[in-house]
Amino acid sequence: MKPVTLNEIQNLKHAVQYFQDCYLVSSIGALTRSKNGMKILSENIAHSGNDYRIRFKNINGESKDFFVTQKEADELIYMDKFLNPVPINPDCPHNPIIKAIEVAMNKLLQQFPDKKPLICRLAGSNEKFEFNKPSNFLEMFTGKKPIKINESSIRFSLKSKAQETEKIFNKIAQEPDSSFVAGTAINFSKNFNNYHCYSIKNVNNKNKTVQIFDHRLLKTFVLTYEEAIKKLKFIVGYFNKDLV
Repeated sequence: MKPVTLNEIQNLKHAVQYFQDCYLVSSIGALTRSKNGMKILSENIAHSGNDYRIRFKNINGESKDFFVTQKEADELIYMDKFLNPVPINPDCPHNPIIKAIEVAMNKLLQQFPDKKPLICRLAGSNEKFEFNKPSNFLEMFTGKKPIKINESSIRFSLKSKAQETEKIFNKIAQEPDSSFVAGTAINFSKNFNNYHCYSIKNVNNKNKTVQIFDHRLLKTFVLTYEEAIKKLKFIVGYFNKDLV
């Protein structure tokens, strides 16, 4: 099997999310935004035709490969809560690499069910890989512990971590070669979904703004630091040097 190409990796940057796995799609999208993140994607994803090998670098301290056939990917069908198939928008096809990682996550969780936190298991889902924490996925996939701000806290916003958040925003602005995911909790803004993840595209510390990308809507939102601290619950990810 051959590693995925640079073009295939770049296509993951704005891959559409269909299943309830914003943690997975936004994490992969975030890794495309740093050099070492892209290197890990190249190391961890290989394919021969439509058959894939997906590597997770740290499952209980060991690296493990999961193989996904075209048949298995084809059998992963997006459905509504009543298990009725939902047509995929032909203008936004399901990225085959994302689909392969989703099948691989199903296989991983069949063998290691504790890799899905209890709180995520309480949410009803059609597929095992739906609902998880981005820090969980990223650490298993990259083998590196991510930076985490407020992800496991009971607080619904970053207000209690305002200084820490502004500091990391400024550092991302200075080191844009980074891979970070931001997430919401219960949110009363019509533009943001509850318990949803976004990849951080850009931070401008002169204008004090943050750009986040929604893989469900394929839309970029621009927030001031103040708005981000108020509307976002957590930030998880890496600077490029963290992924060596």
